[in-house]
Amino acid sequence: MRTRKIDKHIQFFTFHIRDRFELWLSRLERHRPMVEQIFAEFNLPADLIFLSLVESGFNTNAVSRSKAVGPWQFIKSTAKTYGLRVDSWIDERRDPVKSTLAAAQYLRDLYHLFGSWPLAMAAYNAGERRVGRALARAHADDYWDLTDTKLIKRETKEYVPRFLAATLIAKDPSRYGFLISPQPPVEYEEAVLTRPIHLRVAAKAAGVTYEELKALNPELRKDLTPPDPTYRLKVPVGSKDLLLSNLATYPDWKHVQAKRYQVRRGETLLHIATRYSSHPRLAARRP
Repeated sequence: MRTRKIDKHIQFFTFHIRDRFELWLSRLERHRPMVEQIFAEFNLPADLIFLSLVESGFNTNAVSRSKAVGPWQFIKSTAKTYGLRVDSWIDERRDPVKSTLAAAQYLRDLYHLFGSWPLAMAAYNAGERRVGRALARAHADDYWDLTDTKLIKRETKEYVPRFLAATLIAKDPSRYGFLISPQPPVEYEEAVLTRPIHLRVAAKAAGVTYEELKALNPELRKDLTPPDPTYRLKVPVGSKDLLLSNLATYPDWKHVQAKRYQVRRGETLLHIATRYSSHPRLAARRP
């Protein structure tokens, strides 16, 4: 029975969404060294890295119908429980490293709570309270026993078989006809900024493209870095010094493009600044 469930998902991945799954494998490959290192530090089973395939295909921009976000699909409340920043400027659920750290902690905690990895994964999908209640009502202590009941949703019943199918393919892609070329790992350095800056201006100062900066900083909800005392902007390797040296020549705030705006009745500086991905202090200045 379990083998049939797993085989069903293997067929789905290899035939029905083949191109998409190949993209997922390639995308994870670029982040794999980082994920493996973090999961090893938390003493998690190595195969758990492939959970990100069934969660999002390691897509930093993924958003589910339940408003779970990022490669590890955190809802807002769980994200904040595990130290991820989620506000109008930053959504660290999209940050590959920080969200992976949070996912590792959460999975470890779920394993300590339930004592088995299938149950921990089911709880990652459905929530620990729901799985705990289902176990109590079924007088069960095993994930596979729960799949024979109506106490968990179909999605959760399929979650572990789907993970196992993805793992089998990911560990031996060629066996299933996938040709995954070697992918360079994501590498970057961090530039410490002490004032907000638009990503297009930062890209020009660093001698890189806007698209490169945007891809390295998916946690930024605007094209402007936040007005934090300091912010660590990820930039391509070799571009940090050029960025900082060029920024040092910019007069304060001059690097932010000014626009004239006629304030309407009832509007606030915060409202206007948010609309233009700016900061209230900048919105108040005259061009």
